[in-house]
Amino acid sequence: MEFCEKCGAMMLPKKVEGRKNPVLKCRECGHEKSLRTEPDYKVEYRIKHTPREKIVVVEDAEAKSDEMSEDERRERRKMILEFFEDED
Repeated sequence: MEFCEKCGAMMLPKKVEGRKNPVLKCRECGHEKSLRTEPDYKVEYRIKHTPREKIVVVEDAEAKSDEMSEDERRERRKMILEFFEDED
């Protein structure tokens, strides 16, 4: 398994017409890397999900209101800043 040098995403093998050896192509940015020998890479299967499986909605019973008061916003910003300061 190889990863893209530009964005770090996983690269997948792709056969190109007119070339003997396949290339590795990034799924995210499209960067291609040529291979000198035939790799043992192959895609075994792909999992297909229904739209309902792709989206997860988690809702807090207390936070049903769409609008937050100014005090709640300040408190949330303060908590977020403290969280990121603790990680450093």
